[in-house]
Amino acid sequence: MKQNLNSKRWCSNKAAGYGVTVFGVLVAFALRYVLHPYLGGSLPLFFFQINTIVIAFLFGIGPALFSMALSMPFLMFFFMEPFGQFTVIDSRDITTLFVYLSYTLLTGVLVELLRREQYNAKLAVLVSETRFKLMVEGDQKMRNLLKKAASKSPTLE
Repeated sequence: MKQNLNSKRWCSNKAAGYGVTVFGVLVAFALRYVLHPYLGGSLPLFFFQINTIVIAFLFGIGPALFSMALSMPFLMFFFMEPFGQFTVIDSRDITTLFVYLSYTLLTGVLVELLRREQYNAKLAVLVSETRFKLMVEGDQKMRNLLKKAASKSPTLE
């Protein structure tokens, strides 16, 4: 299917998305930090992934990538063992980060493609409605011209 170049413009205010991204990352961090005594080392990615997916849905892949970049230091410092310090990354940490990046990136790209197609569908509906209105107007003009022509022409009796 031919890609509509306007489909990249489905979000009218991507600039605001970056501000919302910072706020969302801070909220995800706050939730995870409050629950940290109960969760410990488990589910370090959960709230950050939800935030990034919501950001991708609302504002697109750019702010979602920014959300991922902002989340990484918080994840590594506060929620991966040993807590509260940057240490040498081991294979478990690499796996955790790879899972976060791959799942979240894949979901973000799929959401972006979904939103573009949704925007294309809205544009197609608008174009078809406009064409229909033009067709009805043209048909009405043709009928009026035919009526005028029929009323001016002499009738055979």
